[in-house]
Amino acid sequence: TPGHLLDFAADDTLIKNATSGGRSRMFALEADYIGNSVTTAYVANDRVPYADCAPGVIVWAHLASGENVARGAALMGDSTVKGALIAHTGTNFQCAEADEDADASSGVAAGGTKRFRARVM
Repeated sequence: TPGHLLDFAADDTLIKNATSGGRSRMFALEADYIGNSVTTAYVANDRVPYADCAPGVIVWAHLASGENVARGAALMGDSTVKGALIAHTGTNFQCAEADEDADASSGVAAGGTKRFRARVM
């Protein structure tokens, strides 16, 4: 889905990031050139346009269910909700920071996400 944090698998195919603190700054984009919107999910074997973002770029990302972050909070990839971001912990790689307050601690199903603005770091 557009806004998911991405990474490359061992065979160089593009996958949703599944590593806590993975070192990626790549985010899926919408395929608006064929009429898809930001809410159109991709299926297996789709060609997924993505941006390898430079620090400072603002993306429309996904916050994992159960998370509640304030603007400026450090973020990292989540290994439970693949492609989503969570609050940064420990010494893991910080890939972004929240560009707005976002609360996915209620009203978001387990394993789901909430869209929010994040600034790539």
